[in-house]
This record gives sequence, structure tokens and C-alpha cells, in this order.
Amino acid sequence: MDLRHLRYFVAVAEELSFTRAAERLHIAQPPLSQQIRQLEDELGVSLLYRTRRHVELTDSGRIYLELARQILRSVEAAAVQAQRAQRGEIGQLAVGFFEHTSYTVLPPILRAYRERYPMVDVQLRWFPVVDQVDALLRGDIDVSFLRPVFNSEDITSDSLLKEPFVLAVPSDHPFAALETVPFADCASESIIIYSQKSAPDFHGMIAGMCAAAGFVPKVAAEVAQVYTALGLVSSGAGIAFVPSAVRRVHFEQVVYKTLSGDDARIEVLLGWTQSTPSPLLKAFIETAKAVVCGMSAPACVAT
Repeated sequence: MDLRHLRYFVAVAEELSFTRAAERLHIAQPPLSQQIRQLEDELGVSLLYRTRRHVELTDSGRIYLELARQILRSVEAAAVQAQRAQRGEIGQLAVGFFEHTSYTVLPPILRAYRERYPMVDVQLRWFPVVDQVDALLRGDIDVSFLRPVFNSEDITSDSLLKEPFVLAVPSDHPFAALETVPFADCASESIIIYSQKSAPDFHGMIAGMCAAAGFVPKVAAEVAQVYTALGLVSSGAGIAFVPSAVRRVHFEQVVYKTLSGDDARIEVLLGWTQSTPSPLLKAFIETAKAVVCGMSAPACVAT
């Protein structure tokens, strides 16, 4: 027995005519009659009463018809689901992220992805920047937003965004009245910096920027996350260098100013461990890149 037998039987049972069923199936009538006989012989039951003028289902035939329809519907549904999986439209995807992506690039990417692929179960998992790669290598996540703080041949990455630092200052600070703040003017200011342990790339970049401008930062506080830095800026504790995309976030008593005199760029990447991205993963990567390039952030990376 194969699916062809089921399709032939359903056609005959619904038409109650071998002639009309043969026309519907685009085959000759004798082979159709032969296939139905083979099916009955294999089952060991009579499915149809036949006369020269009439075809009627037996009790066994009526029961078998409903079950055959169910099987064929299941086969068709399985084919549709397999095709959706091949296009990356269904499945489960675990996405890792770190703090400042949660209120900058992650929300619009997730909205777009869920609109395009509503059948995919997206699981979000937060990790500190320095722990993202370990989470990928453990298999805790399928793909993750990363910053370039890793060195692993087992991780494949694709640059998503490159953006400058901007200056976050209290709204009553003298810098708040300026359109652009020269980087060197920050030398006399109290600066909220990022810890080397939690944000080694930010720590190193800011230290290098200050050194290039000829000063050592006057540290007001050391924090692990951008959001914490913004909270301290709001309190008047100092100023802070933050990724440009953070300007999308409104924070009480905080304004953002463009910096001049430095061209350092913060990079955000997407990373994964699959040597060949699955259709599911590929769809997420393509959506993320399309969304970021459509945002008003200063620079995106399109490939």
C-alpha cells in the first residue's frame, strides 16, 4: 500500500464512479480499477459494492474513507510544515543579548522578525557581554548579539552595526547648550566609566580616546552597564560616553551630545556556532541586518 492507493480510493469513494474518478485523476479507468482491487486484497476487505451502473461504499469502505482522508491531510500538512522549516518560518530559536541592545537594536529586530515569522518560537536569554561566547559554545543559545571581546575559532560572526560614542550629560550641564562637544573639553569633567572586567572593550576604547586627547579621565564612578551610567548622569554625578544608538532612549535629566575630535567606533556583531546557518538562523540574521540598516542609527553594515 502507498499514498497513491489512498488517493485513488478517495477519488472513487467521493465520485462513486470509476469513470469520473479516472477523469479526475487523469488516468485510464482499467488501471484505476486494478489499483483499488490491489488495495482491497491487501486489506482483506471489500471497500466498494460494484455493479455495471452503480458504485457504493461498504461499511468498511465508509470507515476507511474517513481514515484515508485523515492520512492524506496529515501528509499534506507535514509537507507544508517541512517547506516552512526549509524557509526558516517555523521552529525554535534561542537568542542571546546583552544590556544595551535590549533597548536599542533588539526591540525593532524582534518586532520585524515576529511579523515575518510568527510561527517561530523566539526565546530571549540575557548574558553579560563577557559571557556571550561561552553561552554559544555551551549551546545555551543559537545566535547572540556580541561585542568584539572574544577570540574563538568556533564562533562565526557577522558585523551588524558600527557606531560612535556620544556624550551623555546632565540637562543643566554647560555642555547641554552646545551642539557638538570637542572631546578634549572632557578633560576637566568627572567621567563615569565602564569596568574593565564587565566591559573590557568600552573600558579600553575610552581609555585610548582620552589618552589620544592628552588626558587621563577623572573617574566619578565605575559601572558595568550603560543604563547604570545613564542613571548616574541623570543624578548629576558626571558625564558618560555611551553608544550612539542609546540616543533613542529618553532618560530624565539627560541629553546626548555629538563628540568631535575622535572617530572610534563601537561594533555590535551577531555570532553563532553552526558552520552552515540553518534556514531558521539565516532568516534571523538577514532580518536583523535589514532592520539595522533601515534604522536612523549612524552606521550599519550591509553585506
